[in-house]
Amino acid sequence: MADGSRLMTIRKGLTRIDLVVVLACAVFILANVPIILAGGRQHAKRDVCMANLRALVSAWDMYTDDNKGKIPPGDVYYSWMFPTSAGGPQLAWREWPHPFPHPMPPSIASNYSAAYPYGQITAEAWKHSIAEGLLWNYVKDFDIYKCPIGRAGDLVTYSMSQSMLTYPYAGGPGSTSRMITNKSQIAHPALRLVFLDTGWAKQGAFFLSYDGTSDGAPKGSWGDWPPMIHNGGTTFAFADGHTIYKKWTDPHALNPGGNGWGWGGTVDYCDCDLRWMIKITWGDVPYDCTDPAKNCED
Repeated sequence: MADGSRLMTIRKGLTRIDLVVVLACAVFILANVPIILAGGRQHAKRDVCMANLRALVSAWDMYTDDNKGKIPPGDVYYSWMFPTSAGGPQLAWREWPHPFPHPMPPSIASNYSAAYPYGQITAEAWKHSIAEGLLWNYVKDFDIYKCPIGRAGDLVTYSMSQSMLTYPYAGGPGSTSRMITNKSQIAHPALRLVFLDTGWAKQGAFFLSYDGTSDGAPKGSWGDWPPMIHNGGTTFAFADGHTIYKKWTDPHALNPGGNGWGWGGTVDYCDCDLRWMIKITWGDVPYDCTDPAKNCED
């Protein structure tokens, strides 16, 4: 009887309040299942994006090995305008979509103006431009060139760093001596950016001024706004082959349109995200932060 009494006591111990709590927990879990699943899908797509970047930077590395260290131009579209001092008109790591068949014309300007504008690019033109690029022999898979959550219609969403053999003076006069043309120039491969996910197809490279430009970009300015395709951040691939995901934290990076900086604007040299980008792009940060409250790890 004693054991039976204890059993009855336990059974009677489950009150209506307990049932309400259990039901509330079940409702909460069911209500958040879509959010949990969406977060998992987002993380999975980010993993695919990082795998794509690893494949591209591996192809970049193999290209340099096969070409005595020379890196493929990162200046998509503008590599057609390279002067003789920069190797003259040449193909880049991938091309900007253009009419084809496409023999390199003798006039640089005619090649430059032949490019298709946004909104007029067919899938066939996209694929031709990718296959014409210098990395195609090393990574022959169109899916590798685009992040799964990149802009619809663009078959490429990755860009190269501004310092990776782009148009001379692209980052200002002081950038020319820092422009990487050969892999041997990279002293710290784990600290030098090669590719990042911009989320859409970009003409040129990811623009980040080093020493200002003649047409309005101040020193060390975000010429292109920080990509936020991956939950307020983006993915990066470095010269040593490793990839990372970085979420922007500085208010200037999180609200680029409302801070008055960028092309032709002012620059906050205490913006930690900006300082990090300058360092991985150009190799150092030549601008001092005078705010003792900021503790950026350059």
